[in-house]
Amino acid sequence: MALPNFPIDKSYLIAAWLASAFWGAFTVIFAFWLATTITRPQTRSWLPIGAVIFMYGLATAHISCVLARIIQAFIVHINDEGGAILYLADIGQPLNRSKDMIYVTMIVLADTILVWRCFMVWNKNYYVIAVPSIMALATAISGYGAIARYYTPNPYTPTSVQWAEGMLTVSMATNIIVTLLTAGKIWKVAHGLGAMSFGPSQRRYHYVILLIVESGVVMAASKTLEFLLFMLAPNDGLDGLNALYIVMDCMPQIMGICPTFIMLAVNRGFTSSGSQAYVTSESMKQSPGGGKHVVNTIAFATGSAEGVKTDDASDNPGAYALQTMKDGDN
Repeated sequence: MALPNFPIDKSYLIAAWLASAFWGAFTVIFAFWLATTITRPQTRSWLPIGAVIFMYGLATAHISCVLARIIQAFIVHINDEGGAILYLADIGQPLNRSKDMIYVTMIVLADTILVWRCFMVWNKNYYVIAVPSIMALATAISGYGAIARYYTPNPYTPTSVQWAEGMLTVSMATNIIVTLLTAGKIWKVAHGLGAMSFGPSQRRYHYVILLIVESGVVMAASKTLEFLLFMLAPNDGLDGLNALYIVMDCMPQIMGICPTFIMLAVNRGFTSSGSQAYVTSESMKQSPGGGKHVVNTIAFATGSAEGVKTDDASDNPGAYALQTMKDGDN
């Protein structure tokens, strides 16, 4: 069955529009994150702060390259032989090389941040992130290897495609594995306390939202879609289904939004930046009738570290905890 024809010039026009919208959303989220970082000194951790600022700078540079290419294609080179299609299909153009270099760097940074978050959620367990860390390194090697092919006289070779395919495959697999590990840890702790079957519905909604944000589900889904479109795209971009470039030009913004959202959640007190992000505690409380019951707590907020009393969410302003109770002996 033949694939529908989706020209590359139309693909890049739609990509520029969507990427601009995503950059606007990223800017709003980045502004909120920056404001909470400045006003809450206790949440400051310079490494993730530097990473988020750097990613926003790269995302801004990327959207600038995207829009500059549109101007070059549809204004400067529109009357050239082949017009906008030939210009946009030429991956060896200096502006495209710069754009894709930023793209690869964003992939590496985003994957690294998600691996770091998984590391924290798993209480700094090095064994858990051993394979994802190696895969993130492999993504960097294959990604920059693919960009290096752009500088050859003929960048459209099977080797170039293999480098790019390797980068997208490994990055997608890394995101899926890290997502499953992070989501699995959150679900395991909460499920062990019966967090999905008790309390007001608002708590369950908080749980689901945190599960999605923390685990990087959006990034994993986006990476999967990008990979599928890559496998369907032609090698030279001159004909066939070129919808890949819509997703590819939006990915740097999406890869910046997801980690920044996690950092914003940390600043707002919905989760913790440290290894105490998901800890449980058990304590005895006196029942109104005179008996005792055991209170199990899973803490999702800054300050709920091990050794800190977390059997009452009010002990940590701005936090919330999921609790289960079982009757004890009178």
